[in-house]
Amino acid sequence: MTDRPENLLGVLALLIVDELQSADQSDADTLGFTARAMLNAVGMYPGCTIEQLRTAVDLSHPAAVRAVGGLVDAALVRKQASADRRAVSLTLTPAGRAAANRTLAHRDRMLKRLTGHLDETERAQLDALLVKILWHETRDPAHAMQLCRLCDDKPCLAAGCPVECREEGLPMPDGAA
Repeated sequence: MTDRPENLLGVLALLIVDELQSADQSDADTLGFTARAMLNAVGMYPGCTIEQLRTAVDLSHPAAVRAVGGLVDAALVRKQASADRRAVSLTLTPAGRAAANRTLAHRDRMLKRLTGHLDETERAQLDALLVKILWHETRDPAHAMQLCRLCDDKPCLAAGCPVECREEGLPMPDGAA
């Protein structure tokens, strides 16, 4: 039987996923959850290839090609020649950047609402616990990209991202945001 902390964590995870997916129905551009993750990943890794993007969102290569094609057709992503002639380089268009920013803004509001119930001591405790869990659970570079596909990487990189540290074989960061 599941213990209470694990059960509560599962409920919180579902609440977060449900709220992130609910943005799909309320946003006028009607992008799906995977498309939003793809836009954010291209924004985080400008110049990435379809193969790198496929890894970040855990799609098959044919599915990623079709999805990128849809984003290109919607004028959200631009394909450019890359140094490797076998691949293309992906970047966001201004409309793609705006859509990615809307997703991050929705995510930010929701997460701030959830953590807004905590005082500073509790926030520091939560930060330390999340750092520990994420550092231990990051398996490899591909998994790291998948975990961070909807991240706003700026605050994490400034404080020491546990996912990136684990991926690069670095010690667990202190957890002080």
